Amino acid sequence: MSEKENRISRRIFISLSGALATVFGLSTSAAVTKETTAASSSIMPGVSVSLIADALRKIGLDPVKLTMTTDVKPLVNVGSTIIGPAVTCKWEIARSKGSADDIRRFVFRPLDNAAPGSMWIIASGTDHILSMFGDVIARACLRNGLVGAVTDSGCRDIEAMKSLGFPVFGKASVPYGPGNIIRPVAANEPIICGEVEVHPGDLVAADSDGVIVIPKAVLGELKLSIVERAAHENEMRRKIDSGESLQKTYSL
Repeated sequence: MSEKENRISRRIFISLSGALATVFGLSTSAAVTKETTAASSSIMPGVSVSLIADALRKIGLDPVKLTMTTDVKPLVNVGSTIIGPAVTCKWEIARSKGSADDIRRFVFRPLDNAAPGSMWIIASGTDHILSMFGDVIARACLRNGLVGAVTDSGCRDIEAMKSLGFPVFGKASVPYGPGNIIRPVAANEPIICGEVEVHPGDLVAADSDGVIVIPKAVLGELKLSIVERAAHENEMRRKIDSGESLQKTYSL
């Protein structure tokens, strides 16, 4: 593995483990220690959006209502689940020309102040597919420790972001930005992205199966459900590998 690939793999591992530390009730400061990282990964290796969806259903929540629309898909896929607390950005149709100060207040400043391990969630406020950011902003996100970005619109500079290893989920790549069509109006406030309400600090998980939002209020209850579901699935896998039939193995 090259040094670049090693750095990327390590960043993904630390980001995932840190988010899981949040799920399991650990403090932010504890989440960055080696001991906590190792403990989190041993408790819940390979967590996926599908596993989270099943665990949410087990505690009485409808994962359909918490999963973003299927047109929000990986544009830059690093091959692993990314998960982190949401840093939100809200745009809306421009009623007047947006200002540079709007960009500084609602895009640059929140990203510069975001905690490492966060996920940037962008609501475009329009059905137009526009580039909400490119590789320059992605590079700053990566430097600041963000684990990825999700938008209900598009982005640009896909090949450059692949080179960076910065995960991006959206509807499509497009070479032009918001222009005077939309303007940013808020940050770190509740937004609707991919038809799901996202509050600042909600956990957002994304991988090839989709993007799902985990409300802050259920994190404590969800942790046991995730552990139980993972154990159940691993037992089914063990039985399949040992030669047992689906009828005996798969609980319906």
